[in-house]
Amino acid sequence: MAKDPWHYPQTALADQYLKTLAIGLSKSLVLFAQRRMGKTEFLRKDLLPAAEKAGYITIYVSLWESGEDPKSVLLDAIRKAAEGEGVIPGIWRRLGWPGSKGVRAHAGTIGAQASWEQGTAEASDRMLDLRQWMNTLAQKKNHTLLLVDEIQTLADEKRYGALVAALRSALDKHGDQIKAIFTGSSSEGLRWMFQKKKAPFFQFSHQIPFPQLGPEFVQHMLRAFANATQRQLNEAEAWQAFTDLALVPEHFRLMMANMVQSDSTDIAAALEEVKSAIQESADYPSK
Repeated sequence: MAKDPWHYPQTALADQYLKTLAIGLSKSLVLFAQRRMGKTEFLRKDLLPAAEKAGYITIYVSLWESGEDPKSVLLDAIRKAAEGEGVIPGIWRRLGWPGSKGVRAHAGTIGAQASWEQGTAEASDRMLDLRQWMNTLAQKKNHTLLLVDEIQTLADEKRYGALVAALRSALDKHGDQIKAIFTGSSSEGLRWMFQKKKAPFFQFSHQIPFPQLGPEFVQHMLRAFANATQRQLNEAEAWQAFTDLALVPEHFRLMMANMVQSDSTDIAAALEEVKSAIQESADYPSK
């Protein structure tokens, strides 16, 4: 995979999280930050490669991108890690879904979703499949790291309570062999999942704030800009713009992208353009 010159690497932070899990006091971690603060990029481009380099079997799932069926996306990712591509697992056969390579769990039928939510036999079978897949992973020589982005998507107890409970049970059972790192951007959703006494994940994970990026991030972006355009930007002005954008990396990246596209070095003008775009997005009525 080609290296992204705009990506600000956080290798030391990734290693720190892996070491925390390796010590054994915590079987899982929850990283909290609002959206657009760089959690997903960190998971995909820093933590995932670091875990693979350390010998982990890695599973990455973005529930934010999973549409209306996050449960099947999560289960399919775990299945693929346990059984490998090309294996037709029992769950797909029972529900009449294709099990060939290229299947995507979010293509599930309405009937399958209904059976899950109503607690029918199919739903129980899926929990048995999850337990078996986790057992298979636990028996592998290498440890497994499960990375679940935006875990609060599963905070709906009625729809996902059984899944979360089964996942908690499996992680408890195999915590020495299977580690987990969750991210979340909803403090309310995370409270429901990890702090509510009757919640399946109650007191299961150590929740820590995902650190904000600082001047080193801005310096990295200015170097990338200079390499791409052969033009220099004022570091003090760029840092001030980043603080004006509430230290949100995605917004700062958008500002830099606009400057590259417009062949400009006017940070003040680019900043106002991004602020206007953010305001328009905030004002746009949701459907």
